[in-house]
Amino acid sequence: MVHNASAITENGKDMWRSSPFPTGLSRQKSMTFRCMKHNESLIMSESEGELFDLFGLKRENVLQKRIEDIFPKEIADFKKEMYERALNGESLTYESELNGIPFLAAIGPIYDKDGTVSEVYGFCVDLTERVSVETQLAESEQRFRSLMDHNIDALFSLDLEGKFTTVNKACATLSGYSETELLNMTFNPFMLPDRRAVAIDQFKDALKGNSKMYETRIKQKNGETRQIMFTLTPIIVLNKVLGVFGIAKDVTAKREAEKELRETKDLLESVIYHSSDAISVVHLTDFSVKVNPAFEFIYGWSEDELANMTSHILPVVPEDKVAESDRLMTIVKHGGYVKGVETIRLTKSGKRLNVSLSLSPIYGENGEVVALSAISRDITDKKLKEKALKESEEKYRIIAENTTDLVGVVDLEGNVKYVSPSNRLLLGFDPSLYDGKKIQAFFHSDDRPKVRIAMNEMVQTQKPVKFEVRCKHAHGHWVTLEANATPIANDSDQPDSFVVVARDLTERKKTEEMLRKSDKLSVLGQLAAGVAHEIRNPLTSIRGFLQLLQSRASENEDYYEIMLSEIDRINSIVGEFMLLAKPQAMNFTQTDLRQLLRHVISILDTQAILTNVQIYFESEPDLPEIWCVDNQIKQVFVNMLKNAIEAMPTGGSVIINLKREGGYVIASFIDHGCGISEERLPTLGEPFYTTKEKGTGLGLMICYKIVENHHGKILINSKIDEGTTFSILLPIDKNKPVS
Repeated sequence: MVHNASAITENGKDMWRSSPFPTGLSRQKSMTFRCMKHNESLIMSESEGELFDLFGLKRENVLQKRIEDIFPKEIADFKKEMYERALNGESLTYESELNGIPFLAAIGPIYDKDGTVSEVYGFCVDLTERVSVETQLAESEQRFRSLMDHNIDALFSLDLEGKFTTVNKACATLSGYSETELLNMTFNPFMLPDRRAVAIDQFKDALKGNSKMYETRIKQKNGETRQIMFTLTPIIVLNKVLGVFGIAKDVTAKREAEKELRETKDLLESVIYHSSDAISVVHLTDFSVKVNPAFEFIYGWSEDELANMTSHILPVVPEDKVAESDRLMTIVKHGGYVKGVETIRLTKSGKRLNVSLSLSPIYGENGEVVALSAISRDITDKKLKEKALKESEEKYRIIAENTTDLVGVVDLEGNVKYVSPSNRLLLGFDPSLYDGKKIQAFFHSDDRPKVRIAMNEMVQTQKPVKFEVRCKHAHGHWVTLEANATPIANDSDQPDSFVVVARDLTERKKTEEMLRKSDKLSVLGQLAAGVAHEIRNPLTSIRGFLQLLQSRASENEDYYEIMLSEIDRINSIVGEFMLLAKPQAMNFTQTDLRQLLRHVISILDTQAILTNVQIYFESEPDLPEIWCVDNQIKQVFVNMLKNAIEAMPTGGSVIINLKREGGYVIASFIDHGCGISEERLPTLGEPFYTTKEKGTGLGLMICYKIVENHHGKILINSKIDEGTTFSILLPIDKNKPVS
């Protein structure tokens, strides 16, 4: 039973002051006392010992005094209860505290000869040291438990059989088992089969009193393995080993990081050692230098020769580059990086090399720059090649930009990479228009399959190809180009683009066409000369007889006039055939085309009526007269109107429109006949080429010749099943043309 007595009251201080015992008993941290009952009061009859002084008691205030007069009420009541029980024959022990001193008291009855209890005997012992020890022990136990519970390392203890006796939370986390599960098992389940025997030997070695550190792999509850480092220490009490205490740390991540770091280090050292670039590392404190074999090979200095450096500037830096090197070094010393700077470095033999230089800082443990690494690549050959390439490119650029031929570079997908400035001259487009676009988009749709076949052939054979293609001009028409495409091979010797050189064939085509027509005209001229000679003779006879008949006839005088007029026209047409054989003088006169067209309509009106064709004539007012050979222009108009009528064998309408536009008077003959296909339009006007079943093509050819001699043009616009429009453009000249 433990009671804590209250402190002594202020009034009782003098009574509790220590005083020497006269009895001569040895002073000790204990005391003895006796107590007896007198007149229903408990009287202190004896009290001695060192503890008496520690309590601050005085003999005169204690002996023969009642308990309630000696002690404060709370203690007095407690003691009276204890002493009453002792007087009744009980032996008791109790703990209490008096004046701040803890103590243990033992009391018991003193029996008389007759067996009655007359006094109570007591013994007190000072518990101050024990309480202090217990407090320290409790604090130590709390610290130990706190250390166990909050330690990040796994802490455990094992008995002599290897069974866990204590574990902390980190131990449970590491193993995957709960603390309860661990306290009911040994360490064997954690050991991998190949490590179990070694683990048992290590445990036995610890039981022998040896404390050592080990590293191994253990198996967790979920089957995964972890790398741990642990220490086993024997638990020794009174020179006897009672078990083993252990501390385990999970080093799996650390070992993996060390492995990765080791592999990275090995890889880095391998890369540096086998690199073809010169690599050097200069420490800023002692200027020690590390270089790789490539550095020694390129510059000629070995690492041993650079061992006694007194500056971070290596001898590879020429004098004229020292200032530049200092500037770059300063950047790196402040944590900056230098990448790909082209500069000059010096070999041991004095040869100057063009190099690409990169510098990087190397940091120490405190984050300061402790060394510099330099990587330099010899680009001397590259510089020479670049120079040669630049000179070559400059030559070809001058050629490409000044040639009249079109030069272009296109990849295999048809994307334009380059077009020479001559494109403006040939096609009217600025070269920038083609950038990144598909070249096929600028080809005539009919030519694209042909070009695609040629390109495929070039890729397969890797040989140049030639082809003709029509390209769109900025003004809307098509320009025929003769193109030569040559493949460009890449590093794998496979074509990845091709160069196209194209030349305008328009003039050559015209020349060829003129030569072809010239041959036809030559044959036709010889034929026309013979035919004209043979026709003129009978025409002369017919005209003579008509004049004779006219002189004798008294009726139908108009008919004779028409027949004679037509015979004269035939004779004139025959004369035009002679133009094909040799040029003749042309007699230009000012002519009103409206009157000329009305006369032509009157001539062919009968033929139109017979084929159910209506002729409509439209004209702008106040049209100027033009200089022309009226018979020749009349012949052109007759041919045009006749062709329009014959284009509508089942009937229809022909519109003749006369108007002024710009510097021309334009006579248009519009029919609604069968039309002419687009591919046949370019050949109209050639001799012996016609759309008529029984035609010769000479009529339209003569029309072209006549209009050309008048410095005019013939334009044709036609669509199948919609009709055709022939427009004759005759220039308006103020002065009479030269015959």
